[in-house]
Amino acid sequence: MDSDDFRDMVEECGKILDESLGILADVEFEFESSKEDVVRPGMTKSELVDMAHEVADNARVKKAEASFVRRHFESGPA
Repeated sequence: MDSDDFRDMVEECGKILDESLGILADVEFEFESSKEDVVRPGMTKSELVDMAHEVADNARVKKAEASFVRRHFESGPA
């Protein structure tokens, strides 16, 4: 195995680990956030409106992330 091949393989493994850590961080965030997105008895109208805005914002961010990833993979590696 050539040293350049080995270096490329190590770099690729590093990228995969970085992506995996990012995914795990997103999963943890979603899990923790889902605990906060619970409608409780006695919530005020203002709290419910704020929650609705947060859910809508979250949906827009997720859609933008998905579009970004799709465009990235459609364009191929840089």
